[in-house]
Amino acid sequence: MSDDDKWYSIKVEAIVSLLPGSESGRKKGITSGYRPNHNFGGPDNNEMRMGQITVENDEWISPGESKAVEIHFIMPEGYVIDLVPGLTWRIQEGGHLVGNGKITKVISSAVPAN
Repeated sequence: MSDDDKWYSIKVEAIVSLLPGSESGRKKGITSGYRPNHNFGGPDNNEMRMGQITVENDEWISPGESKAVEIHFIMPEGYVIDLVPGLTWRIQEGGHLVGNGKITKVISSAVPAN
């Protein structure tokens, strides 16, 4: 990307649900700072978005658990997704599904209005 490309910052509150270890292969949980791939398409989608998860009080989410989190997404111009409460997506490590997310609230958005 050139220096002229724009990146947009979007923060949301969401519920993150990790699949059990038997389904996801994850043996350890996640905590603040975790930056998986966020897939807003289906299983065959290869267009992932960047987003860092922050868990309140730096608690852990173990495989098979769900918790409320804050996610800070960074999206390049032309690849911005309209993030709204109720939107669900796949949380992946590479092409491997490890969990799902559901937006409960948009905290802030630096995306220009259309």
